[in-house]
Amino acid sequence: MKRVLVAVDGSDNSLRALNFALDLRKLCAKVIITALYVGPSCYDLFPEPGMCAWIQQKELDKEIEARAEKVFEKIDEATSKQKFIIDKAIARGDVAVAISKFASEGGYDLVVVGSRGYGNIKSILLGSVSHKILQICPCPVAVIK
Repeated sequence: MKRVLVAVDGSDNSLRALNFALDLRKLCAKVIITALYVGPSCYDLFPEPGMCAWIQQKELDKEIEARAEKVFEKIDEATSKQKFIIDKAIARGDVAVAISKFASEGGYDLVVVGSRGYGNIKSILLGSVSHKILQICPCPVAVIK
């Protein structure tokens, strides 16, 4: 195993997922860990034609980047004592699809996710993000409680 992708949203479960990945790194120092924060796309939030004209994707991107930075600060705080460098990335779109696509395109060997995150109402109604990732991700997935 060389590359591990950890989905993070700042929730306690996503930070436990990060700690799981860090424990893997203790076993194999050559493991590269990437923390991925996924924010919504205007087109995912409002798929109806013309709706995104009301919302500026650039404004949404600024908000996503600000939220991601807060999560990445938590990650830096959690990893500073261990002196591990964690790669960080931001994706946009449906969370499960974006994570699976990022893992596939990046050649990751494992995806680590928390069993529950900050999710949205859609995830409560239609099933959890972690369950969807298990269904569509092309590589092994570890779901951490």
